[in-house]
Amino acid sequence: MVDEVVLPFPEPIPIMKHTRSTLLLGGLESLKAAGLGEAYAAVSPPEVQSAIASAVAGMWLPIELAIVHYEACDSLGLSSDSAAQLGRATFDRTKGMLLGAATGMARSAGVNPWTLIPYLQRFWLRGYDGGGVRAIKKGPKEVEVHIAGCPVLATRYYRGALRGLFSVLLELVCEKAYVHERAFGDPATAGAMRAQWV
Repeated sequence: MVDEVVLPFPEPIPIMKHTRSTLLLGGLESLKAAGLGEAYAAVSPPEVQSAIASAVAGMWLPIELAIVHYEACDSLGLSSDSAAQLGRATFDRTKGMLLGAATGMARSAGVNPWTLIPYLQRFWLRGYDGGGVRAIKKGPKEVEVHIAGCPVLATRYYRGALRGLFSVLLELVCEKAYVHERAFGDPATAGAMRAQWV
């Protein structure tokens, strides 16, 4: 099968400048629910904790704040699979903001991952100001997603959490998704995931 681009990168790809507070608040709640709240508080700068805690859901926060937050998460020493589980939990807390009306579409009869994948850039821009997403069909139930212009991808924790978030997004419309991290582009601002599903 010849690779098929089902979602091209936007042109140009602006570097990410902001993230929605909802994502950081949801991620922090996931850490606390997993019993990691105190450990996070011990490694995260007080000004970052204060900025996230005082944020109103849905507001834009500077990407520099998110980078420091995810660097603190990196220092917790969690495995990629643990970060992915926390990403899944964060998606459950934030899916309304990310998906909007598509949540209803995901529950409709006949909807499958190929129905959602062309909308990944739209979902992305609900959570981030900048960055770009491309999706390449690798097989009947296999896709590779490339992300660029995203400085938080430099953190190991964020890459794992994003993998978990993407798997649970796919599982809205399939039985089970298997998502693996792939190398792509400059690791300071880019990354990729390969997903298969049943």
